[in-house]
Amino acid sequence: MSTYSDRLLKLIVMSDIHLLPRGEVKRGLDTAPRFDAALDSVQAFHMDADLCVFAGDLTEKSDVKAYELFDNLRSRIDLPQRVLLGNHDDRDVYIRCAKEPMQDENGFIEGYEDIKGHRVLMLDSSEPGKTRGGFCDKRLTWVVERLAEAKSAGLKVIILLHHNPCALQMPVDTYRLSEPEKLLAVLHDSKAEIIQIVAGHCHITSAGSWGGYPCATISGNQHRVEPFLRGRSGQQACYEDPAQYAVLLSDGTNCAVHFQNYIDQSTVMDQLLFPAKMNQEFEKLD
Repeated sequence: MSTYSDRLLKLIVMSDIHLLPRGEVKRGLDTAPRFDAALDSVQAFHMDADLCVFAGDLTEKSDVKAYELFDNLRSRIDLPQRVLLGNHDDRDVYIRCAKEPMQDENGFIEGYEDIKGHRVLMLDSSEPGKTRGGFCDKRLTWVVERLAEAKSAGLKVIILLHHNPCALQMPVDTYRLSEPEKLLAVLHDSKAEIIQIVAGHCHITSAGSWGGYPCATISGNQHRVEPFLRGRSGQQACYEDPAQYAVLLSDGTNCAVHFQNYIDQSTVMDQLLFPAKMNQEFEKLD
């Protein structure tokens, strides 16, 4: 019998990398060394991951040199990798630049991986030239077919996409996924066991549910925004850190999404204050 760790799915999800050609800076932030720090973090802590997914907005303005920089930087991570697109990406430019891009039969940048009893379903919500993403009939049909396969095979489903479908009750909702009810209807009709949805796009860390499905967002590699909720006015604050990616762990019963900060100016407390945290034991679930 396999050990628990052999059965535990581990996914890394990065989003909103916003790379520019080497040396260019926007809003005072050079996103290339920030992305390098993300990759350093993965190398230090998560080289046992089953898959690393880059969930869109790879570049700031979808130019060739930025896509080349993206591929050059991520090449040092010896993990299976998949790439999705966001509103800052251009599908045609990316396809011309990419080496063996993940594509469905209609040329959209989407696909799936079946790993350890799970189907990791990676969706193309990008609508080049538009801030809001969406799904045309072809993409919705593709999702219907993939969910039907997952249900038939008894696979738990994890959905990854760029545009957040869940309303966060913030101004960023004005450019979340367009017509999310169309995708939600497809998910409900499938009767598939969808255990988690993870998105980027909104530059904020959140967790909740959308139509009954657990849904989380990550702030990503560029700036993050504060929770600016209904009833407020004035200027929303933006911050240089933390920059973060998601670490998703699932054994089929327990599914957890952790937010790994790799740029964070928080003060580290003296370890001597927490002697019980030295070499702690993990719960045995075998």
